[in-house]
Amino acid sequence: MGQSPNPADLKRRELEQLLPEAFSEGRLDLDALKRALGEDAVIEGGERYRLDWAGKADAYKVLQTPSTATLRPQRELSVNFDEAQHVFIEGENLEVLKVLQKAYFGQVKLIYIDPPYNTGSDSFIYPDRFQESKEDYLARINELEDDGTLLREGFFRKNSRENGHYHSNWLSMMLPRLYIARNLLRDDGFMVVSIADEELHNLKLLLDEVFGPENLIATLVFDRNRKNDAKLFSVGHEYMLVYARNLQNLKDSNLTLRAPKEGVDEIKKEFEHLKKKYGTDWKKIQSEIIKFYNTFESDDPRYPLTRFRRVDEKGPFRTDGDASWPGGGGPRFNVAHPVTGKPCKKPSRGWVWSTYERMKEEIDAGNVAFGKDEKTIPSIRRNLFDKDEQVMRSVNFSYAQKASQDLAKIFNGKKVFDNPKNYLDLARLVEYLTGAGDIVCDFFAGSGSTAHSIFAVNKRTGQRRKMISVQLPETIDGGSESGRNAVTLGHETISQLCLDRIARALIDIYTTPPLSEQTKVFRLTPSNLKQWRGDGIETAEELEEQMQMFVRTEKDGAAVEHIFFELLLKFGQPLTTPVEVLDVCGTPVHAIHDRTMLFVLSGFSEPMIDALLACAPKEIIALDSVFADSDPLKTNLDLQCRDAGVRFTCL
Repeated sequence: MGQSPNPADLKRRELEQLLPEAFSEGRLDLDALKRALGEDAVIEGGERYRLDWAGKADAYKVLQTPSTATLRPQRELSVNFDEAQHVFIEGENLEVLKVLQKAYFGQVKLIYIDPPYNTGSDSFIYPDRFQESKEDYLARINELEDDGTLLREGFFRKNSRENGHYHSNWLSMMLPRLYIARNLLRDDGFMVVSIADEELHNLKLLLDEVFGPENLIATLVFDRNRKNDAKLFSVGHEYMLVYARNLQNLKDSNLTLRAPKEGVDEIKKEFEHLKKKYGTDWKKIQSEIIKFYNTFESDDPRYPLTRFRRVDEKGPFRTDGDASWPGGGGPRFNVAHPVTGKPCKKPSRGWVWSTYERMKEEIDAGNVAFGKDEKTIPSIRRNLFDKDEQVMRSVNFSYAQKASQDLAKIFNGKKVFDNPKNYLDLARLVEYLTGAGDIVCDFFAGSGSTAHSIFAVNKRTGQRRKMISVQLPETIDGGSESGRNAVTLGHETISQLCLDRIARALIDIYTTPPLSEQTKVFRLTPSNLKQWRGDGIETAEELEEQMQMFVRTEKDGAAVEHIFFELLLKFGQPLTTPVEVLDVCGTPVHAIHDRTMLFVLSGFSEPMIDALLACAPKEIIALDSVFADSDPLKTNLDLQCRDAGVRFTCL
């Protein structure tokens, strides 16, 4: 109860369910596994194709070490805490992921992260040596004060190119986080990771190991800026690697992803304006539409729409669609020209339509374009306004300067963060990969661009996606222009700046935001519950001392609300679960899921038994201390719960 789930145990249970014949007395039998999979499925010998690095085994130790931390609510930093559907968590993201794992296992639709690119100037958390014991790791993660700040330098530090384990450090940092991220994803979920050239190759291999190479969907390229002072090539692009949790599942469900055509609404607005001005003078309207197109730069996302250069009552259209059968061998029936009445020239590969009747339907619908006479092969007409959706391109233009300007705009024109992600790019991605009610998570939240994108998508679509943002309280460097501006605003850490950006972005998008679009804030802290430390006990006196500590499960001074949210997560309930605080015989009792789950944390009396059972709960959780050493009272509750078919858990 006091620790997060161990990913290795979860994997073992999955494997045991899938291949029970490969286990004997609870342990994996490698010979039986070989028999189950077939001898050819097992690699013999020491040489094989795989990603390896110094410290990989220790990175797995870190992954498999449970967390005893918890998340403490910060009402004073939240807005509309009780109804808010977005969550912001300040704390070290690996520990946060471990704490969230039970409550959000298989619940998240999209995880997007923008981790350190390992350029040689990045700082992140990694072991300072490559033989780290569990005790060393626990000591390291406990270098946090109760408020989540760091106790000592060295916990969060720069990974310079001169470091002998430069790439290994980065991989050791990424591996456990990606593994737990995969556990959080739904079976139809997506993982998207931004990266640059420095670690693209390593990240691809690492994601292949965690997700399986068969689940790679695409490598997206974002051209962010031009560097005219470059001596060889102007390298200004970044990547996003897109993986599915289970790509075969998406294929089996016939999932088709489509995004709004960017710029169609603007062209439609211009077309309607020109119709009011010029009536049915299509030549004049066409000329003006082309002038409008000429304002688009070649790297503008709207530029591909400029191919629709002809205009009639249906709007801009093009007539260059190929009407021939792909690969050749298509039907070769006669089609009369509408003016000359003679059979039109046929495409060498045959018609794309299987029968004349099918082609006639398209002709009658105005979707086939004829030349001035029968000597021209007819083509397919496409109208710009017929389809307002398209498949997302793998190469995109996204200026870094625009992202910085958009962020500065909501901070009164002040630059407060270097190299933020363009929230509009992320909004397109979020809308493409998620739907109403879906959960999106970003555990390298940075300046808060992903949260900003969620607000934009929710406002545009009228839907409600939920956001979980996680950011380490990394100290802001006051030596840079952006750092000085952020410090002037009163922000000491990036997490504070991120939370401010979330609040400002919400106002910028909505003006008057719905209550559900607000954010509840939590902070990573040590557990409110005492942890049994049996491994260091050597004498009877030490054992007695340890047992005396557990007269009460909770730590002295632990607030009831803090204990409640810790138990909420440990019992697998999300942080946005609606909570009702009942007055039961003068004692506050926390209730969730229409009172089917009750938490008794403040006290207990005999009359409360009937009152609690009257709520028709399925489960009652109580601290042992609420019974004030009255075993008969606790036993009575336990027996009556059994009679009523209610699960009773005493901590």
